[in-house]
Amino acid sequence: MRKQLRSTSLNRRGFLRHTAMLSGAAAMASPAWARCTEQDQPLLVGTGKADITPPLGVGILMSSGRELWEPFDEVRLPLWARAIVVQKGKRRIAIVSLDLLGLAGEAIGGLSQFKETVAAATEGAVNADDVALASTHTHCGPESIALSDLMEKDSFKTWVDQLARQIGSAIRDAAGSVRPCRMMVGSRPAAGLAVNRRIKTTRGITSVRRQVPPDELIGPEGPIDDQVRVGAFMDESKKPAAILVNFTAHPVLEMCIKHVSPDYPGEMVLELQRRHPGAEVLFLQGACGNINPPTMDRSPANAQKYAGRLAKLVDEALGDLVAVEGNELNLRWKAIKLPVRDLTGELQTKPLETRIGAARIGNAVMVFLPGEPFVEIALAIREVSPFPYTAVAGYAEDYIGYIPTDRAFENGGYEVRPGRWSRVATGSEKIVCREAIGLLRTLRDEG
Repeated sequence: MRKQLRSTSLNRRGFLRHTAMLSGAAAMASPAWARCTEQDQPLLVGTGKADITPPLGVGILMSSGRELWEPFDEVRLPLWARAIVVQKGKRRIAIVSLDLLGLAGEAIGGLSQFKETVAAATEGAVNADDVALASTHTHCGPESIALSDLMEKDSFKTWVDQLARQIGSAIRDAAGSVRPCRMMVGSRPAAGLAVNRRIKTTRGITSVRRQVPPDELIGPEGPIDDQVRVGAFMDESKKPAAILVNFTAHPVLEMCIKHVSPDYPGEMVLELQRRHPGAEVLFLQGACGNINPPTMDRSPANAQKYAGRLAKLVDEALGDLVAVEGNELNLRWKAIKLPVRDLTGELQTKPLETRIGAARIGNAVMVFLPGEPFVEIALAIREVSPFPYTAVAGYAEDYIGYIPTDRAFENGGYEVRPGRWSRVATGSEKIVCREAIGLLRTLRDEG
């Protein structure tokens, strides 16, 4: 298992193999793009988006420990649901990036019912189980993860109903705008953009490095994910119709500022869209349960600066892409059960029921994990994935709180302290890894 927990710079199963990257430019320039065999016909891809900005009264989480929310003062930037629909024949799947903190089933009237409402709003374009919802985890969105009593307010319930319909509208628009595209992938090292926030000290674990005296500092508890991964759907003019960006770091650069904002993920999307007019950009947050940006200077200016650095890396990856092989298209889900604790820390007899998902496009795959998984889980999944191009998104579908490693439970700290944000128990890490890898093998075997 230790081999599986190394940083992706040493990971032989990273999203992109170095040797494959060398052929990226040739793949795009080759006349084969215009002469695909029937087996390798381009997929059809469309995009859509909808404004999901809440009323100011549907407020911001100010403290998880105190279960405190407050109304927003203003809207700095709107929040969006950004959808991509990928179609092969009659098969369609939709991936939606949401500028939200997360979506707890308890807060939205049950995830299954919520997704049925989404599907109904697509007017038959996509079935509920063919939709994957992933939140960026901005901390300047509504408190939608059931950590406070906001979910009991009528204004919140009204917004949730509108949210489901707006997501469905974005998917419907995406399904109605499909055109032939080919998926290509790339990646770049993201040195200096993330740190493991769980710091070992002589007194134990802390998540606030700046408060640790130098003589008490030991170092980070675990690794980071040092890559930004990019999936681009290139149209027949060889321009990106859609860009998927998978990166791992908590969006906390505007945390507890009482304005609506998508934080650095939204700023990155805006910057990339300025550079690539006509392309829709979806940010898919990684397994950042224990990963933060290196600094916590909370301001819009800092979020913009950070986003600019990330956008530059995405652009570099877009200039060195590799074509995905094959056109297999599938999205599958698997129900899993995780051990759970109560608020006193006692293990409960009834497990927490949730699910994981994976979308396959050719020999590339995106794994969807619920809650706030620790980065070690994503590294372990990619290490043994049967697909050469594997990305992992956290905060997908149901928000279930942190999914820490067993080592984290031993060491203690905020993320494992019993609370509404931390419910699962020791052993959850192994279950999620095992079931996700099993799901990927199923996708591989189904062809």
